[in-house]
Amino acid sequence: MRYGEKRMALKDGRICLLRSPGAEDAGAMLDYLRDIAGETHFLIRYPEEVRMDPAEEADFLEQQRRPDSRSVMIAAFMDGVVAGDVSVSPAGGQQKLRHRASLGIAVRQPCWSLGLGRILMKEALEAARQMGYAQLELGVFADNLRAAALYESLGFQEWGRMRNAFRLKDGTMVDEILMGLML
Repeated sequence: MRYGEKRMALKDGRICLLRSPGAEDAGAMLDYLRDIAGETHFLIRYPEEVRMDPAEEADFLEQQRRPDSRSVMIAAFMDGVVAGDVSVSPAGGQQKLRHRASLGIAVRQPCWSLGLGRILMKEALEAARQMGYAQLELGVFADNLRAAALYESLGFQEWGRMRNAFRLKDGTMVDEILMGLML
């Protein structure tokens, strides 16, 4: 699904542009993925694990924008730089899973507390509804209290917990909280 352009005001008055990134954004998206992976341990990958090359990323982004895709990616651009993104993807292609979608979101650390995460989440929820999903699911690091509070404020509930889901480089183990929302 292609998400059209929309301008949104943040808490500090700055304007961000929301849109589906395309092939022309491949380099910027890869830079963003590497940057956010190094800012915090709350994402599933480390910077060195961002291995797509620009051509692969461009192809992936274009697939997301196809009209027949049951996925959507919405990126937030501020001053030409990717500040955050959210994606909604099918939980699986089988008929028994077609009602379920997975959500992933990230925001650059300097943009935390500006309302960008909430904006992206609300837009993703609406896009999931438009694509016909009945259930939205996500996973959050158990120590990411800010994110969990945001999700709960939007109606997500804890549906379970995966013990020791993540093992950090220093050996620390972190649980994953599984959350869901009936649309």
